[in-house]
Amino acid sequence: MRGPFEIVNSLGLSPITGIVQVGASTGQEVPYFVANGVRRATLIEPLDGPFEVLKAQCRHLDEYVLVQALCGSRDGETVDFHVASNNGESSSMLKPANHLADYPWVSFPQVVPLKTVTLDSIFAMVRARRPEIAAAANLLYMDVQGAELRVLAGATTVLNSVSYIYTETGVGGGYEGDVELIDLINFLRPHNFKVYELESNTAGWGNAMLIRRADR
Repeated sequence: MRGPFEIVNSLGLSPITGIVQVGASTGQEVPYFVANGVRRATLIEPLDGPFEVLKAQCRHLDEYVLVQALCGSRDGETVDFHVASNNGESSSMLKPANHLADYPWVSFPQVVPLKTVTLDSIFAMVRARRPEIAAAANLLYMDVQGAELRVLAGATTVLNSVSYIYTETGVGGGYEGDVELIDLINFLRPHNFKVYELESNTAGWGNAMLIRRADR
């Protein structure tokens, strides 16, 4: 599947000027963002190890705000966060289910309690301290291992601010209580987002690009 920049450019839409990324991990997408001219971003990652690598990745990017937090539907909710063995990349606030069989080389040896923060609360903090970074944000980029609806339930302001959403998706069952693609589409429909491009692997995991209708 093409990335969000390639899709937006091919459609002749307004360029991506800023990003809010939930589940930034070690910052593996940062070079891609920078290469496509994104000067301003808010990158969110909950785990200590990946967050330290993320900080090193962004050490020269003064307009990239880094936030160590777990995004959820409410502020201050304590949840069990299941830490994955693949440098934390498959970690989730949801308990792994079919993921264990689909990706047997990935285990979840640790569960740590973390408090959630809504994406809207983080965005409000960024807007108060770095308004130029919040104002530039028009892409929400998510990789949260089945917890997309929990993140979006606490992101009304962000959803009203961005034009594009690029997110990992699945058919459900990878984690207990994870969101199916159809539920994600239905949740975002009142916000005028629709799927433009979609991919999926044999295990039912993939990525989707959603675009606000008014911007098509």
